[in-house]
Amino acid sequence: MTHDIDRLIGTAQVEDSRLGNLEADVWRCIEQQQSERRLNQVRLAALAMALVVGAANGGLFALTRPAPPSEIQVFSMASASSPLFRLEAGQ
Repeated sequence: MTHDIDRLIGTAQVEDSRLGNLEADVWRCIEQQQSERRLNQVRLAALAMALVVGAANGGLFALTRPAPPSEIQVFSMASASSPLFRLEAGQ
């Protein structure tokens, strides 16, 4: 890391060598890093919550019994409500 600082100092321009805003710039960088860290923590918490909710819902649906088969079978041949039933009734 000291090599990076030495390189930056060596390549600094004359007009960039004013150090009046150095402390403010350092604090701004620190605050930016802290806010990014907080944002990453919020993202991780949201991801964990989504994982927990998804696992809980999946677990609950896995524990439920399958629905009993319906007595009404739409595509069965014995369906009296079929419009074709009237056509075939006269045969």
